[in-house]
Amino acid sequence: MSEGSEGVGHLKNVSRAGMCVRSVDLPRPGVPIALQFEAPTTGTLVNLRGEVRWSSDRLGADTSQSGFGVLLHEPPPEFREFFRWAIEQLEKEDEQA
Repeated sequence: MSEGSEGVGHLKNVSRAGMCVRSVDLPRPGVPIALQFEAPTTGTLVNLRGEVRWSSDRLGADTSQSGFGVLLHEPPPEFREFFRWAIEQLEKEDEQA
């Protein structure tokens, strides 16, 4: 949710401090944003707040790859747990390759 509008997207390129969200609903850079997603392991809702740092709309990207970047403000413990889980999944993939 940003500027009173809601949208749906997919988390991509997650880091400790931010993430890319693939979506056709593109908020403007610089605006505050609230994000919510369900943790894959526990099913609990993770609520995040941050700031939109960039948008593919401003980069002239095609809509099939549209998205935006978010700088997170004080991620909660639930996000840190999700991030650890995501890293573990990448390590498992590396071991299998």
